[in-house]
Amino acid sequence: MEEQNNTQDILNQVHESTPDTLHPILDYIIKNGKMIAAGVAAIIIIAAGVSGFKYMNQQKLIKAQSEMGTILIKYNGAKQAEALSAFEKDAPASMKPAVQLALTKAWMDAGRYADAKDAWAAIAKTSPKMAPVAGLGQAKCLMLEDKAGEAVTVLQKLKESAGASYAASINRLLGEAAEKAGNFQVAVQAYQALLTSSPQEASFFEFKIKELKAKI
Repeated sequence: MEEQNNTQDILNQVHESTPDTLHPILDYIIKNGKMIAAGVAAIIIIAAGVSGFKYMNQQKLIKAQSEMGTILIKYNGAKQAEALSAFEKDAPASMKPAVQLALTKAWMDAGRYADAKDAWAAIAKTSPKMAPVAGLGQAKCLMLEDKAGEAVTVLQKLKESAGASYAASINRLLGEAAEKAGNFQVAVQAYQALLTSSPQEASFFEFKIKELKAKI
């Protein structure tokens, strides 16, 4: 009660020393002091709650990053992939792309190319912007499974949908896959496209084009 009287005394003193033009504002504050105080208190509580929520999320992220780091250091190959698969289920959304990429590498390192293809497909589904990279990964897995013909099909479709920034990477892998599949005409076309996009390697591509044309 004493605190309330002190507060009111202070407001009254401010009122007396304030120019007349500001009295209506001060009157409103004095009359509605409790309501305003309650509003300020509510804002402070909400701000504290948001801050606490952000802090908790930050701590969860730090913990998850530490856990993933432990997996990458402690395991390799299939064991690492299995641990990452289990970890991914509850991983923070912001970490999903990194976990998925680590998972594809782990499966490929283990020689589990079918599992790696599934992991690449998951990346393409959850991160559309990563679809071209995922397509290249899937094609590489097919080549490692000695399915060069299927890799060619994947890469030709990818070439139609991916942006120009991926053209060189696609043509490079397409040339390799097509040559391995015995589709020399497609391989030649891929290497011819690389003459323009990668002129620093022109001598190598010219050699490959000449070599492959002799087989057509």
